[in-house]
Amino acid sequence: MSIPPPSTLIVLLALTLAQRPPATPPTAGWTVEPDGRASRPIPDPQGAAQLVVPPRCRQARCALVIVSHGRGGQALDGVTHPPFDTLVDAIDVQGYVLLLSNDGGRETWGSPGALAYIKRVYQAARPHYQGNGRLYTLGISMGGLPATLTAYRQTLGVPVQATALVAGRVNLKDAVRTSQRRGQSVRRAYGGGSLSGHDPVNDFAQFSGRLTPLLTVVSPQDTAVPSAANGERLAALARRAGADVQVLQVRGPHLSGGYMNASIGRQIGEFFSAHP
Repeated sequence: MSIPPPSTLIVLLALTLAQRPPATPPTAGWTVEPDGRASRPIPDPQGAAQLVVPPRCRQARCALVIVSHGRGGQALDGVTHPPFDTLVDAIDVQGYVLLLSNDGGRETWGSPGALAYIKRVYQAARPHYQGNGRLYTLGISMGGLPATLTAYRQTLGVPVQATALVAGRVNLKDAVRTSQRRGQSVRRAYGGGSLSGHDPVNDFAQFSGRLTPLLTVVSPQDTAVPSAANGERLAALARRAGADVQVLQVRGPHLSGGYMNASIGRQIGEFFSAHP
């Protein structure tokens, strides 16, 4: 067997290395955890988002999951709140970069300001990880509104491959109607403006992205965000329209252990992987 001359081997090695995406380095601005996950804040006047890159995505191109928090929450819940952390860890370990969104505030209800915030931090995060062009959204409780609206309104200028909801609130009209305090919070978030076009359930037919594949995790014991009016109703609308839909039914009250666990995280990651 003939052996190529050293000059040829050097050229071949250089070409091989050039085809490999560069690793996301743990340089200034990054914090590297003992498990190898690297994270950094994505600053914004309305609160920093948090970018989390698991070890395998520092060496390879990965999809991005934008995660929206529940009412009263913040971006750091995904790394500091144990049940939330357990859920998202089970997603990123499958080869996903996470962008933990602050959603423009603690109670923003999928408002125009919340969606504009998500677009800003998404664009600001892009230079800091090696993407493969695939994008997903995940909404926890109130975060179901911005997660679904980002996909349905196609606000990022690129398609969202799939959306997942965990105890997701997606019926804005019902949220306002069933609680005076909640209604006041929604109106503050929208600055007294119209809610039209921001209700995934009641405005469903008008959304250009309504066929986005949808996974929704629901519980019959959830009285805070009743599944029948939210996740189950949106799933029925989406399925009737022709979208690929999966409903996972768990047991327990709102955001209890039935919702927030590694098994649910694994199934969300698997659903995303099935929709490249």
